[in-house]
Amino acid sequence: MDELEDKKLEAFIDKLMEEAPLESPSVDFTQHVLHKLEADTPNEVFQYKPIVSGKVLSVAFIIFVALLILIGSQVGLDSGQGWFKNLNIEALFHTDWSWMEGYTSSKVTVYAFLSFGLLFFAQVPWLKKQMDKTAF
Repeated sequence: MDELEDKKLEAFIDKLMEEAPLESPSVDFTQHVLHKLEADTPNEVFQYKPIVSGKVLSVAFIIFVALLILIGSQVGLDSGQGWFKNLNIEALFHTDWSWMEGYTSSKVTVYAFLSFGLLFFAQVPWLKKQMDKTAF
């Protein structure tokens, strides 16, 4: 717009502003607004209540430990009694690496595992820094 139109527009707005009455709030405006704010404050919609209380969890834990002790005393804990007589725990801890004797891998596979491993451990500090920035 050019200057003439700007001046005309400004004169028109000044004329409108002069004609407009000056409104002032009522005497008890502040009290009315505060009363409205106090009336409209929402109550807390969600209050966390655990499904199972701490006392119930404590009692359940004590009963569970008591049942374990009872079963252990009735059945026995050595491998020659009760449910544990057919269980061979020593076989689980025996290391047998004979399956690795004929294993070979390509250089591409080794490089891929190394690069993905490095990238994985490089993203942990980056994510920590991002989380620290967005934390309140």
